[in-house]
Amino acid sequence: MAERDDSHRLVPEQPAAVRKPEITPEMRANARANPNSWLYVIDEAFDPHGNVPSWAVIGAYPVNAGGEIIDDFHFNDRYLPSPQALGFPAPSTDLEYLLQLVHARHRPEEDLARAVLDAELFVFAYTPAQRTLVGTFDLDGDVVVPAYTARSLAPRDWPCARAVRGRDVVDLLGGSSLALNAQEVISAVVTAEELEHALRTSR
Repeated sequence: MAERDDSHRLVPEQPAAVRKPEITPEMRANARANPNSWLYVIDEAFDPHGNVPSWAVIGAYPVNAGGEIIDDFHFNDRYLPSPQALGFPAPSTDLEYLLQLVHARHRPEEDLARAVLDAELFVFAYTPAQRTLVGTFDLDGDVVVPAYTARSLAPRDWPCARAVRGRDVVDLLGGSSLALNAQEVISAVVTAEELEHALRTSR
C-alpha cells in the first residue's frame, strides 16, 4: 500500500495569532502623504483599493502631523483573519477553499452542502469497484460517513480511497452525516438533511 503524501495536508504554516503588522516603506510613504490621519492595515486576502468589509481591517496606526507613523497599533476587535493570514496553504479545490473560509468565519456553514454536491470526494472502499458507502461512529455514537477532499488526505490504513461526486452519495447516506476531512485541522460535518435540501433546490 502506498504511503500517504502529507505534503497536501491542510496545516497552517504559521501560528494563527494576530501580530502587530510590520511597518513597510510603502506604509511610510502613504503616511507622509496623509498626515494627521490613521493608516489602516488590511488583511492580505483583500484589495485595499476595493470594497473592504470592516472585519477585514486588522487595525490602524496613528499618523502624526509630520506624516510619521506612531508605533502604537490599534487592533480591530472585529477582525476575522483570512485563511491566507492564518497561514493555510493554497487550496486545491473550490470545496477546500470554502472549508477554509467557513473555518475563518468568512462564510456560513450553510454554504457547504451545495458546494459538496459538485465536489470530488474520496470515500472508504474495500476495493475500487465498491459502490456502497462505509460509515463509522463519531464521539457521540452516531454513524457518519468520512469523506476527504483529496486522495492524499485519506487515512493511510484505508484499503482504497474511492473517488465519487458529492451529489452521487446523497441517496446512499441513509440519514447519516458526511464528515469532511475529519482528521485535518479544518473539518466539517454536513448532515444528510442539508445535502438532500441542496440537491432538491439545485435541480
